[in-house]
This record gives sequence, C-alpha cells and structure tokens, in this order.
Amino acid sequence: MDRTDWDRRVSGAACPLCAPRPESNDHWDLVAVFSVSSLYLAKNQTYRGQCQLTFDPRHVARLDELTPDEYAALAGDLYLAQHAVARAMNPDHVNVESLGNVVPHLHWHIIPRYFGDARWGLPIWTTPLSAMPDHRLGETERANVIEAIRAVLERDAESIAGGL
Repeated sequence: MDRTDWDRRVSGAACPLCAPRPESNDHWDLVAVFSVSSLYLAKNQTYRGQCQLTFDPRHVARLDELTPDEYAALAGDLYLAQHAVARAMNPDHVNVESLGNVVPHLHWHIIPRYFGDARWGLPIWTTPLSAMPDHRLGETERANVIEAIRAVLERDAESIAGGL
C-alpha cells in the first residue's frame, strides 16, 4: 500500500465498513445493533466467539475523531458487546483491540481467548494476514454462537446499561 492508497482509505473512499453494510457477507454476520455501533460475528472463528464492533454513524478512522458524546456512546456499546461475548463464550481471557491498519474505519475486535489456543500468551495477529489461521463453523454451530451472544444481550443489557 502506498501513501495515496492509505490517504484514500482514511478518507473513507470505498470503505467496506461504512454503513449501510450487509448483515451477512464472506467476513461477518450481524449479531446486534447498539446505540452507535453494530456487532458482527466474524466468519473466521479460530477464536470461538470472535466479533467485531463497528462504528455506524459516519466514517472515522480513529477515536480522536469522535465527538465526546459519540465516544461515550461507543464506550457503552463496547462494554455491552464485550460483556455479552465473554458471558456467552466463557473464555479464559478476552482481547479487545482497535487497530485499523488494514481498514481504517473505527472498529473494535473482541477476541475470546482460551488457555492453550494456538497463540495463547501472544496477540492473534500475524504478518502477513494471509498467514492467519481461518476456521469456519458449520451453519448450525454458527447460528448457536450468534444466538448465545444475543441471549446474553437480551438477559443482561438492561441491567448493565442502567449501571453505565
């Protein structure tokens, strides 16, 4: 990628994460819509329950481009999403990362980690991206993961939001 390409991406030209997005594609399936973001289950489930929370209202590449109200709303959404993924998947740990080095649209990766996973004790990201393991779930298993996260959201969202 050269500087011109990077500047185009940062400006939002042809951004694959700008709304409106498809609910499902080769990379994700919609789990839930929050106040300023949407939660998607990644198709790659090397880390069972891996999701992405994507900022919806407009194209921004970094947190410092948000208004204070947007920042607060996104923080609340991230809390709800991470809580639901953690409760539904019961991992040993959860990584929450906002990188934007490939697609500079503000989004958070929520990655459940399990003791003994292939990169336990390390970040999941490898270079190049083509070296990343890619594990796809069957349709029924995938639907079960989505439903488990949604069930936690339905059960806990109101009580959690009241405490924010």
